[in-house]
Amino acid sequence: MYLSEVANLINTNKIINLSCSKKINKITSTSKNASFDTLLIIDSKKKFKIDYLKEAIDKKIPAIISKKKFNNIKITQFIVSNVNIETYKLLNYLFPIKPKKTIAITGTNGKTSVAWYLSQFCKKNKIQSKMLGTLGYYKNHKKIEETSLTTPSFEDLYQYAYEKKENQYKFIFEASSHALNQNRLRSIKVDIGAITNISNDHIDYHKNFLKYKEAKFSLFNKFLDSKGTAILNSRLEDLNVIKKITHKRKIKTIIYGSKDVFFEYKNKLYLNVFKKKYLLKNLNINEFEKQNIECAIACAIHLNINLNLIIKSLNTLKNPPGRSQKINFKKRNGIVIIDYAHTPDALKNILEANTVNNNKPSVVFGCGGNRDISKRKLMGSIANKYASRIYITDDNPRNENPEKIRKEILKYCAKGVEIPDRKKAIKTAIHNMDKNNILILAGKGHEKYQIIKNNKIAFDDFKIAKKIIDKV
Repeated sequence: MYLSEVANLINTNKIINLSCSKKINKITSTSKNASFDTLLIIDSKKKFKIDYLKEAIDKKIPAIISKKKFNNIKITQFIVSNVNIETYKLLNYLFPIKPKKTIAITGTNGKTSVAWYLSQFCKKNKIQSKMLGTLGYYKNHKKIEETSLTTPSFEDLYQYAYEKKENQYKFIFEASSHALNQNRLRSIKVDIGAITNISNDHIDYHKNFLKYKEAKFSLFNKFLDSKGTAILNSRLEDLNVIKKITHKRKIKTIIYGSKDVFFEYKNKLYLNVFKKKYLLKNLNINEFEKQNIECAIACAIHLNINLNLIIKSLNTLKNPPGRSQKINFKKRNGIVIIDYAHTPDALKNILEANTVNNNKPSVVFGCGGNRDISKRKLMGSIANKYASRIYITDDNPRNENPEKIRKEILKYCAKGVEIPDRKKAIKTAIHNMDKNNILILAGKGHEKYQIIKNNKIAFDDFKIAKKIIDKV
C-alpha cells in the first residue's frame, strides 16, 4: 500500500512530508517491531518516549500516524483526530479476510495448554489453524515467531488473525486479563470463548480480585459474538455469574467438566463423552491436565472436528513446552518436572498432582519482581504444606531487590532453604533427591531467560536440569 493510498483512505488534519512512492505492508505501535515497510502508530493515551520514535526512524520506517506533530523528523506524518479509527481503516484495507473461526481462551491457568491441545487436534485432523499466545505464533502447529506478550496489541492481534487474500485458518489465541481490560480484542470477532479457571493473579495491575474477574468475564459480555459459543468449566466458583451474562445475551453455552468425563476402570483410563465410553491407551495425565483437555475437546467439537478423530488424537497428544515437562533421573529412579506454575493455584495443582502415596515432591521456585506481591505469601504457604523439600530462589527479579522477594516468601515457608542463584538451587535440589522422588522446577517453564534489572540473561530450566542429571 503506497503512502498516497494511505492519504486517500484516512481522514487527516494535516499531512507532513508525504512521500507518495513509499509503501507499507504492516502497522505497529512499538518501535521493536518497526522496519522499512511498517507504519508506526502513536497513540497519545499511551506513554511514548521520543527515543522510541528515533529507534523506529533508524529502522527506516516510512511514516507515522499521530494526533500531534513531531518536529525535526523528515519522514511522512499523518496527523489525525482519532488514531484508533484511522488505524482500523488501514488494517481492514491491508488485511480484509477474517479467519474461518476465532477461538479465545481465557483463565488464570491452563490457557496455553488448551490452545496447544486444540492446535494439535487441528493439525492431526488436517484443519488449518493459527495459534497465538505465551509460546509464540504458530501456523499448523509449526512455530513462526516468538512473541513478547500473551495477547499482543490490538493492531498486532488483528494482523495475526486476518489475511490479505485467502484465509482458511481457525485462529486460536490466549486472551489475557490485561488484553481484555485494555480492549485489545476490540476488532476481533470471537466465535468461541472458553474459560479454564479463575484464581488470584495480576492484582498489582487490576488492584483487586473483583476487577481481575470482571476483566475475565468481559470476554463473554463484550467480545464474544452474540451468535458465538461460550465454553465454561463446571468447577468455576463464578459459573452462575458467567451463565447470567451469556443467558442475557442469548449466547449458546456449553459446560464441561462433569465428574465422570475421565474415569479409571481396572487401571485403564476412559473418556466419557455423549454417553459413549472411549479407552485411552497412551494418555498419562494428572487432574488439571484432564481439565485442560476437556476444555480443548469441547472447543474442538464446536469447530466440527469429528469426535472419533479427536479421541484418536488423544493417544498421541503432547504437552506444551514447560508444562509438566519431564526428565527421567534414572540413577535415582526419579523424575524432574519443569512447569510454568507461577501462581498460587498452579503451584498447588502441580504439587498435589505429583504427591504419590503421601510422598510429597520437592520444589524449586521463586516469585517475579515488580509484580503481584500478594502471591509471595500464598505461594510460600502452599509450598510449605504440599512439598517435602523447598528451595527458594530467584525468578525474574527485574528491578526489585531479589533478597527482599525471597525473604517475603520464606516468611511463610518455614521449610524453605534460600539459594539465590537459580542454577545452584536446581543443582542442590537434584543432588538431594531421594530414590523414587519427584522434583518440581516451578515458575519459568518454557522461558529461556532470567530478567535481572532491565536485562534478559539466557537461562533454561530444562537444559540446566538435563545437564546436571547427565553428570550425576
